Amino acid sequence: MTTLLIGIFLLSLLVITAVAIVRSEDLFSAVMLSGIFSLLMALNFFLLDAADVALPEAAVGAGVAPFSCWPA
Repeated sequence: MTTLLIGIFLLSLLVITAVAIVRSEDLFSAVMLSGIFSLLMALNFFLLDAADVALPEAAVGAGVAPFSCWPA
């Protein structure tokens, strides 16, 4: 039961973050929110017992991707 509530909470945070990314006006907010979205996805994968997917998602999505989108 607890896992179900945590999953629903994570999915609602994912939807809120996705809407915030779409509605963001500046690039900095969009890049930072995409990093947060990636961390939330990694938590969701970890909750689904897919640690082999969660670790690369956390490393690439939250660590590398925001810096590759950063303007020079």
